[in-house]
Order: sequence, then structure tokens, then C-alpha cells
Amino acid sequence: MIRLRQWSALLLPIMLAPALQAQDKPTSPWAIDRSLSVSPQSAPVLALKYRLLPLNSELKEGNAVPIYLRLVHEQNDATRKYWTETPKPWNGMPVDKIPLDEARRFLQDHRRLLRQFDLGARRRTAEWNYTLDEGNFIEILMPDTQQMRNYAPMLILQARVAIAEGDFARAAHHLETGFAVSRQVGEGPFLVNSLVAIALASQFAGTVADLVERPGAPNLYWALTALPRPLIDLRRAQDLEFRFVQSAFPELDDLDRERTPEDWDGVLRRIRSEFRGLSMEGNQPKLPDWFPKDSAPEDPAAKSPDLPAARNFVARTNGLSADKVGAMSPAQVLLLYIVGTCREDWDDFYRAAYLPYPQARPFFEAAHKRLREAPHTEGHVVSRSLISDLNKVMSRQTALERALAAQRVIEALRMHAAVHDGKLPDKLDDVTEVPIPNDPGTDRPFEYSRDGDTATLVSLVPGDPVHNNGLRYRVTIRNR
Repeated sequence: MIRLRQWSALLLPIMLAPALQAQDKPTSPWAIDRSLSVSPQSAPVLALKYRLLPLNSELKEGNAVPIYLRLVHEQNDATRKYWTETPKPWNGMPVDKIPLDEARRFLQDHRRLLRQFDLGARRRTAEWNYTLDEGNFIEILMPDTQQMRNYAPMLILQARVAIAEGDFARAAHHLETGFAVSRQVGEGPFLVNSLVAIALASQFAGTVADLVERPGAPNLYWALTALPRPLIDLRRAQDLEFRFVQSAFPELDDLDRERTPEDWDGVLRRIRSEFRGLSMEGNQPKLPDWFPKDSAPEDPAAKSPDLPAARNFVARTNGLSADKVGAMSPAQVLLLYIVGTCREDWDDFYRAAYLPYPQARPFFEAAHKRLREAPHTEGHVVSRSLISDLNKVMSRQTALERALAAQRVIEALRMHAAVHDGKLPDKLDDVTEVPIPNDPGTDRPFEYSRDGDTATLVSLVPGDPVHNNGLRYRVTIRNR
């Protein structure tokens, strides 16, 4: 069973779920690379005829989470594996190659389960009810997070079958469900919940591209524009994890009260034991290279090689004289040093989380460099063991926002072509029908070029390699 503290090693595999469906093509060096053949199409007469998220007025009172988690207990392991794995190959095919008879039978067999998601997506709240008040919530088990990922293939399949059948209103309804479920997953309190939500929403964004590509597809510019930005908000999880250490280890938030030297030694032993264990995850656990020597739980604080640096740190940050610090218990000094250094490290990382990603990225890189090059002392053990990689988290959020913004641009191109004899513009500034969104990865216009009937839309985050975060759409206008 996966605990919260183990998810950090799984974040990248979680996010490798493709933002776009496979298209029977060779592997691209780009993170997102898709060619679309689309028809010119103006906005619907009612611009908001289609939606990609349920309206707030459509939501019913109630908590969606028990609806989803109850479904796990209605089938055995073999059945759950069947409805998780069966849709995956079909979702990897172009829409016109899905074996519709088989896919319809599968969806019919699971119609009740899918109906439950339809209802749950339209509940007003999503309360995951993790027991954060248990204290050391770093040991919380998270089977629900894993399970929500397993539901995605069938939810995507039902939308893609509707697309294949040309029932675009039904497909849009299923996409509403998918995006709503993704946002509900993101209501969980941890950044892990947010990352899984982003992974789910990225797959539904790929399904939007499937819809747009079909002949006769409606223009979804205004439906995409109506989505919240960002679609998956990280703020609440960032705020919780900023206080992660104090919440998980309340003794570290209570170092101001008087203790005997023996009590200080006891606190230090417990903290050392906890972080020694956290740093030794794996099948063959061993301490990482950065773990400081002479910091085993039983090692005397007075003999710690970090004690002189700790005393200087405590004197400097607390405005105390050297004599005052020298009179303190060595264990107390080391604990104040550990907590104070941890707070400085976390402040260094988390301040950047409140900037737009293009501005935040250099701050994250500089903070990573400082932590990587910092001395291998006890002061940095907490951060090296627990701090979330906020750069990767915000990068994944921005990748989703870039994909959605790029699709808005594509829909604007379809509008332009609809009133310009099927022709693409020479440059994005030539599109006057609707506003063109900027690239969320740069906060500047997307890179755009046209070669005959094909336009190329590119997004590159400065300093990020193409295979990590490069986005490229090649859009061809289909003959009427």
C-alpha cells in the first residue's frame, strides 16, 4: 500500500500519462506533439452551447468522494482489472480505428458505474477526509488516489466513442464529467492529489483534441475559454505542505518551552530516528550520500561535528550571545539549528510558488542549486528528505494550461478559416474574430508559422529541453 511519503518517488511516472492520445506514429522528441487535420468552423450560434465543465447551478448538494470509492467494493479484483485495462488499447488508437461494437458492449456492461461518475461529477463538494489531525500524517495511506487513476480509461473511452459516432453533444457531456472528476481529485489536501488531478485532466484535454479533429466538429473556443484558469489549483496544497514538517512533527514546532537536558536528548533521538527512516526508503535501504555522519540517534549531541555551526546559526538567527547559546543543551542547539535551517530552505523554495511559472522557474532552479550544494549537515536533512519538487509540480500544471491554451488558439484558427475561404492566417495577429491567448509557459504569444495549408504552433519553456516540456501542434485545414 502506498503511503504519502512514498509518492514523491512516483510523481514522474504519474505524470507520464500522455496529455494527448496516441496516433499510431513514431515516438516524437517533443513532450506533446500532434498533427491535426481540422475543418473551418465558426463558433456556434449560441457561443456557450457546449461546455467542458458542469455549471455551478447544475451541481447538487452532496459529497462526490463516497460515490467513487464505494464503486471499488462492488467488484472483485479481476473485475476491477478488466474495466481498468480493457479500454487502454482502444484509447491509444485514432478515433476512427476504435472497434465500436466491442467498445459499445464494454460501455453497456459498465453503464451503472459510468452513471455513478456522471452523478458524482455533479455533486457540489469533494471531501476526501484524510485524518490530518492524527499528527504524523506522513504515514497516511493513499489507495484512493491510485484508484481514481484507474477509473480514467473508461471515462475517456465513453467520450471517444461518442466522438466516433458524431454525437458531439454527448461527447461534450462526458468531457464535462471527466474534467469535473479531475478537479474533484485535486480537492485532496496534498500536492500528490493535485498531480494526479493534472494527469487525469491532461488525458481529457487530449480527448478534446480528438473531438476537434472530427469532420463537422463544433468549435469549442468559448467552451475552452470558460474553463477555470488554472484548471487544477495548487494553492491549498502548497499552503498545507509549507507547514508539512510542523504538522507531521509537532515537537519541532514546540522548541520554545523549557526542557531538561535529558528531555532535549530524547527529542533529538526521536527526530533523528524519524528522518533516518525517511531517508532509507527502498528494497535495499541505505543512507544517501548527503546524509550526515555522526548523527545516528544514539550519537551524543555534544560530539556532533555540526555543533559549532549550529551554535553560530542559533546565535545569529535568534540574536543571542555566544555565551547564552553555549549554556544551552547541545541537543537543544542542534534541534533549533535543524528547524531554523529547514524553515530557511522551505522559504527559499515556496516563495517562488506564488509567482507565475515563467517567473518562478529561475527561482526554483537557484533554490535547488543552493540545497544541492549546501553542506551535508543535520540542518538540511529535513529538506532533503521531505521538500516537494515544486518546480516539477508547477511545470506539470503549466503543461496542462499550455495544452488547453493551444487548443483555444487552434479553435481561433478554425474560426478565421471559416470566414477566409478556408485559409490559415500568416500570423496570429491576423486573427481578429476572438482574442488569442498567450502561452502560459512563457506569458508571451505562442510561436506560430504557416507553410501553405499547415500551421505549426510551438511552445517551449526557456531552459527546458524539448523532450521534457516542448509542445508542438501542426494544424492542417481540411478541404470542405
